[in-house]
Amino acid sequence: MKINIKSLVMLIFLGLVGFINAQTNFTMNEIYSRGTTSDPDWIEIYNLTNAAIDISGYKIYDIGGQSGTKPKKVFPSGSTIPANGFLVVVVDDTTASGFGLTSNGEKVWIEDASGVVVDSVEFPALQTNQSYSRVPNGQNWIITNSITKGSSNIYSNLTTIVINEIFSRGTINDPDWIELYNPSSTPIDISGYKIYDNNGYNGTKPKMEITPGAVINGNGYFVVVTDDSTHASGFGLSSLGEEIWFEDAAGLVIDDVIFPAMDSINSYSRFPDGTSVWYLTTTITKGAANTITDVEDEEISVNDFCLEQNYPNPFNPSTTINYSLPYASNIKIIVYNLIGEVVNELANFTQQAGNYSIRFDADGLSSGIYFYSITANSVDGKQNYNSVRKMTLLK
Repeated sequence: MKINIKSLVMLIFLGLVGFINAQTNFTMNEIYSRGTTSDPDWIEIYNLTNAAIDISGYKIYDIGGQSGTKPKKVFPSGSTIPANGFLVVVVDDTTASGFGLTSNGEKVWIEDASGVVVDSVEFPALQTNQSYSRVPNGQNWIITNSITKGSSNIYSNLTTIVINEIFSRGTINDPDWIELYNPSSTPIDISGYKIYDNNGYNGTKPKMEITPGAVINGNGYFVVVTDDSTHASGFGLSSLGEEIWFEDAAGLVIDDVIFPAMDSINSYSRFPDGTSVWYLTTTITKGAANTITDVEDEEISVNDFCLEQNYPNPFNPSTTINYSLPYASNIKIIVYNLIGEVVNELANFTQQAGNYSIRFDADGLSSGIYFYSITANSVDGKQNYNSVRKMTLLK
């Protein structure tokens, strides 16, 4: 039987769609770690597709399951996520594989029936009225006090300000500082918000309070000088690395970050601004958009392959795709249209282990749904990874 090139591309695309339905087109969507006897800890899973997905035999687990000190929790036969719907798994149960989520934050994994990890997330410390949620569904993670178990995550009561850049090797003339970023287009008043390190967290010194009248403009920045000897709450950031917390005026922790050791030429930055990907870089951009021109090699270490949701999404005309490689790998990243035709080959080369970003420019393309895929084969030939995600161009 003869197959023309278009038919072959279509077959490849259908294979990719099958892979989406089987593995990558659902995601952990909301996490609640402050359960009670009547409402135990739970994790919500979201189906990104228009068709039901059967995850019978898949497993979910925390460090206990990952290290083998306890069994992984298996999704029973008949576990199906409805089209564009939700499945809630109670993890803090009395079975041998039940695991309670720590309120101080930890990492959780989902693997398929063959043992391949298909999703993972490290969630932060949460308070009793908070969950860790992707907003909108399936996209960016953020702490929120809108707990929406088994239903769509919303922005209601959601504070979007995040810690965006950290500089811990200050001098008398340029003390330690933390940059805050407002990812929304609306100005936000942060009067009464507080930022602090471990001393403020454990109460050995007061938390540093943001000055009354402080406003961060839409998509703007606000720099807090932390090494301030004029305030009892001033705290110098450790050059060896430490954890810092940021809370709103009501006392809700809305962001926290553990930053690594730095040299005097380093800052620790989110890139792109406000996203979940952090880099130790020599590009210091105090009070301005983060850019990455040089990244410290020792901080490019990851545990799992990962292809993240593009940001922003929907987008026009360009978007950023982040991905992670735990080993040196031969990679290929391709964009397809809805009928499986190749739109662009964004990457086809070998990269060392690390976190990476690549830009996709959709100038000249029509509005609609597109798919992007990654194939990564470790150079030692022992590890292979494939993943596909969907993105929307909206002009």
